[in-house]
Amino acid sequence: MPEDKDRENINEMNTGNDEVKEQLAQQDESLEPAGEVEPTADELKAQVMEFKDKYMRAWAEMENLKKRQQKQYAEVLKYGKENVLKDFLLVYDAIEKSIVSAMELYPDDDHFITGLRMTEKLLIETLKKHGVEPIQTTNTAFDPNYHEALMQVMRDDLEPGMVADEIEKGFLLNDRVLRPAKVTVVS
Repeated sequence: MPEDKDRENINEMNTGNDEVKEQLAQQDESLEPAGEVEPTADELKAQVMEFKDKYMRAWAEMENLKKRQQKQYAEVLKYGKENVLKDFLLVYDAIEKSIVSAMELYPDDDHFITGLRMTEKLLIETLKKHGVEPIQTTNTAFDPNYHEALMQVMRDDLEPGMVADEIEKGFLLNDRVLRPAKVTVVS
């Protein structure tokens, strides 16, 4: 009797398989194209040209993206240290003020003043290694791109619009203004 149950189960499975086979056959029939016409050679060529155009545009966009990323990376390398270098300019200002104060308070102490000037020179050389250059202000016309005018002065020895005095030294980082020079201008 257990054999009868096994036979019944097998028959049911076979019957189930037949139903599945019929469903699959019906699906296969529905997948067959119903009167579709094969595309012509001209239509295929047009599709190929369209795909080729899309491919070329995608390739060009990818190349442009690479170039933009390389440019951005180069700028990060070139100007990424800008904030740190601005902080070092505060150290330079302190050394410059120390030299002026030492010359007023201790004019006879040449060794001390020489030491401060050597420190200033070392700092300027170090900044130059990192692309920082001082902005020239002597015998130059006022340029708002590089100079910040703090006041106008009357001077007979200079033409109007010329920089008269430098109050605070300005600096460039790779030809970009890191800090404008603070100056007085002849009116």
